[in-house]
Amino acid sequence: MILGHGDDIYRYDDLVKINFSSNVYQHTDLTALKEHLMSHFGIIGNYPEPYPATLEKLIALKEHISPECVMVTNGATEAIYLIAQLFRGSASIIPQPTFNEYADACRIHKHVISYETDDDIVQLPRDRVYWICNPNNPSGNVLMKGFMDYLVRRSPRYIFVVDQSYETYTKEPLLKSSEMADITNLLILHSLSKSYSVPGLRLGYVTGHPSTIQLLRSQRYPWSVSALSIEAGKYLIKNEVKPVADLDAYLEETERLRSNLKNIPCLRVFETKTNYMLCELESAIAADLKHYLIHEHGILIRDCSNFYGLSKHFFRVSTQLPSENDILVEAIKKYLEKAG
Repeated sequence: MILGHGDDIYRYDDLVKINFSSNVYQHTDLTALKEHLMSHFGIIGNYPEPYPATLEKLIALKEHISPECVMVTNGATEAIYLIAQLFRGSASIIPQPTFNEYADACRIHKHVISYETDDDIVQLPRDRVYWICNPNNPSGNVLMKGFMDYLVRRSPRYIFVVDQSYETYTKEPLLKSSEMADITNLLILHSLSKSYSVPGLRLGYVTGHPSTIQLLRSQRYPWSVSALSIEAGKYLIKNEVKPVADLDAYLEETERLRSNLKNIPCLRVFETKTNYMLCELESAIAADLKHYLIHEHGILIRDCSNFYGLSKHFFRVSTQLPSENDILVEAIKKYLEKAG
């Protein structure tokens, strides 16, 4: 795992007042969940299930699939490393820019990595693992569901890992586990941490064909998911907690934020289908902007210079409250005016 992921608020003590660096909504009402966990806090005195089968059954009901098609993990990130371990030594295709953990996990497990250039594709072995983040992080773009379905079904000799961690933050149609459970060469990653705005709990799951999930289960460690995380997952799924009460309104606010950022001179803002967006400074440095925003305004953004293929001028922000979004826009304006 590399340093420099988003939501590195732990580095700044109490300086950060508004967090735009994580791709989750920071204002989800978690009061009921916290009360539930406090009333069940005694479970930390015992070991959790070695493998969280109870939670897997609940997820299977929600997804309309068999429990044999689900494996719960310590965040989607654990699933990424277990998949890389399962296919150790394979050739992995990782279109860029995207989430860095795919490449990090593949390096640890001795994969031959391609960033999908023409020269690489020609030279790689025919047996490959394709890693596709959809919606993509950090760009926020989404590949069409029909294209993804066609791509997976027409290439049965390839393994496809489709990371849908941000599926609850887009209105675009995505692959459904219930429609793809018969496909042996597909694994879909899901993040309860992001779907319910609880990244600190580290809770995710993988769906796929029973035979593929069985192979993946052979790689995992016992007790990788804590008792509190399992209990939280059960509560969130049973009560159908939503990270954002009105997704349509939230995405409209995302477009308003994007429009206001686009109006700032010397700043390019890319299109997005989610609640976060990629921005490029014309000449200023993202790390310098991040330092200024933290120390002068208490604002945290994501410096994207450590994404493969992105320069030191790129950063990412996620939509928060309208008033907070306006503060961000004005703060960036002030910095760029000051920087000349």
